[in-house]
Amino acid sequence: MGTIKQKLDWTSRTLKRTALALAVTALSTGAGLAQSTPFQPAEPEAGTELPQATVNFGMRPFADNTFYVIAMKKGWFEDVGIKIGPEELGMKINDTNGSALLLNGQIDIASQYCPLMLPTYKTSDKLKCIAFTDTFLGMAIMANPELKLKSFRDYIAEGKSFDEAIKAALAPLEGKTLVTPPQLSNRPFTDAAAQFSGVKWKTQVLEDSKSLVLAKSGQIDFLNPEGAPVVYSLEQAGWTKVLGIGDLYDFAPGGAASPVAPLVAIVGIGANGDYVNENQNTVLRFLSVVWRTIDAVQKDPSLFALQAPYLNSVAGTDLDAESLKATVDSLHPLAPFEAGETYFKNPDSVLYYKNAWTPLIKEYADKGIIPSAETTPDDIVWAAAIWNQMNDYRTRADELIRALEAKELDADKKALLDQAKDYFAKFDFLDAFRLAAAANA
Repeated sequence: MGTIKQKLDWTSRTLKRTALALAVTALSTGAGLAQSTPFQPAEPEAGTELPQATVNFGMRPFADNTFYVIAMKKGWFEDVGIKIGPEELGMKINDTNGSALLLNGQIDIASQYCPLMLPTYKTSDKLKCIAFTDTFLGMAIMANPELKLKSFRDYIAEGKSFDEAIKAALAPLEGKTLVTPPQLSNRPFTDAAAQFSGVKWKTQVLEDSKSLVLAKSGQIDFLNPEGAPVVYSLEQAGWTKVLGIGDLYDFAPGGAASPVAPLVAIVGIGANGDYVNENQNTVLRFLSVVWRTIDAVQKDPSLFALQAPYLNSVAGTDLDAESLKATVDSLHPLAPFEAGETYFKNPDSVLYYKNAWTPLIKEYADKGIIPSAETTPDDIVWAAAIWNQMNDYRTRADELIRALEAKELDADKKALLDQAKDYFAKFDFLDAFRLAAAANA
């Protein structure tokens, strides 16, 4: 499963909003924020040949940011006419340089925690979030197993309401010490936990590397780690996850006014908007491979064996397919294509993109990091428009394929139909529609 040190070295996914905001904004270019350009869908290409394209792609060194390697090694990008550049497995990037590389065009698309791109809106509106791939579940309040405490979900399972369960779960912290990291990224989570429960505790600030050693030796009772791998490590050691961020996503009041909305951390894919609007269909094909890969690993977790060596090389871990799957499932389960129904179409969900991004944008505006009036969720989150376009292709392709299957077709049109069905199974609904339309002509 990898040593504790290796898991700690597997870069914790922090928001680090203040430092990164300043760093990324300094790297961005532009002489003022112009009116935001919307996503501009393109028509399907004429003909039946598969267009070819190169996509320069960057990946951050995290488990949910490098699963794309599976598709690269399986040849799934080539299946939709895409060659990955600038190297065979793209480019290694990190939280600090990713936005700058997208802005200056060194990469076209990148795995990304999209709020890291938001500070660039001080001077440029070029960077866009084009897809959501998972909701981060790594924030938690952990309790020493010697305390034998029940978790929030234990109380929910007993039939308690949200209010009753969170008060009961956190009551043992009253007047006690919660060890927290110096980074501010988790503070909104612990503040919300205190607000919901009414429980007051003292805090002690320690770096994860120190607090984990103390926790393992039984010298800490309550810990809120900054690093998701630490949460996972403690769970494996028998610690109780008294309350996790996923508990709030699942049970706290939802909707636009939910106090949980500012806590939502959805990981996804960022891109240069100019590139997207010049290569709309290439972007759809790229994302089809992403959805195909997520579907494939959920059906066959052994595919993680293709990702593990790359992740280990960039993150300093020692994970095999089984342990990699366990960390993904526990901390950031990958979101299939169907998750778009929640992310982009369900305003009652706390995970709905406008519910999550509206308070996030307000926070940045209130701090003067971005202009207060010019930015809306749809300005930066093109993922909704793109997903809806692809979902429309899925519906139209499915209808055409069903209709064609009921017809007598000549050999050429039957071949086109078979190709359309193959693309559909691979989540390339754009080309499934193109080929089905050609077969129907």
